[in-house]
Amino acid sequence: MIYFQEILKKTLLKQEEKFFHGLSFIIISLITVHIAVYFNFYKFSSIWLELESKKTTFIISNSVDEKKIPLDVSEKIKTYLSTKSAKVEFDIIDNNLIKESLGLSNLTDMSGLSLPFIFQIKTDDKSLIDEIYTATIDISENRLIEKHSHEDQLFEISSFVNRIKLIIFMMCLVIVTLFAFLVMNIVKAALISNFKFLEMLQIMGASSFELSKNISQSIIKKIVPGAILSTIFVYLLSTLLMKLFGVNFDFFDSSFFIEINITTFIILILFTVTFLILLLFFLMSYLFYFFEKRFFDKF
Repeated sequence: MIYFQEILKKTLLKQEEKFFHGLSFIIISLITVHIAVYFNFYKFSSIWLELESKKTTFIISNSVDEKKIPLDVSEKIKTYLSTKSAKVEFDIIDNNLIKESLGLSNLTDMSGLSLPFIFQIKTDDKSLIDEIYTATIDISENRLIEKHSHEDQLFEISSFVNRIKLIIFMMCLVIVTLFAFLVMNIVKAALISNFKFLEMLQIMGASSFELSKNISQSIIKKIVPGAILSTIFVYLLSTLLMKLFGVNFDFFDSSFFIEINITTFIILILFTVTFLILLLFFLMSYLFYFFEKRFFDKF
């Protein structure tokens, strides 16, 4: 019994083995980087948009003769919000933060400027928001109150985020397609240059299916080492980037970091395995068609 796989392994594409290792590492690293970025960006943006959409900002303006809201009024508002803490999260915006956001850090900059009282609540219960709004009007003694729902302001941002996701996904598809056709053309060139050898194998009893299967398996085995290294490299890189940039998010804590880290690793492994399996079937289909319809008919 002739072991065609061993013969092909020792002859066909033997010189290109290191080239395949390096090529697979570079290209699959680019692909898995897109997968990791897409997943992490999708996860971060989805959570951020979800949390931000639950926020509502209340701005209480001062009366004409006031520099800021009286202390007793602001304390009453804080006390009222504290009674609702079981149903809603709230945050009082500090005056210093308002000054910094306006670019006014010196006392001289504050002359003639009245500071409003600003607080944010986090809930998706519309009736509760209306209840707080009505109660705040009464507590503030009918001062002017502006209510800004963040959900209304997120439409353009969510649209922009979706476009970024689409661009990342399309770039990933382009790289995957180019890599598949690059491998296919390299294999085709190797087959044509080894025509006599392959013709001899067919004469010895190798069918088109056996040749396509064995050649495809041999190529995938040459790609696997680079694919494994690229997956590990991208995983470590994504972990570092998440650690560096994730601290800017309020919801990014140690438990979330571990969760998204493990999930990213699992997704990268699943994608790499799925990609190699699909590439194997793609090569087998192409090579079978090549042997049956093109190669031996033309030469």
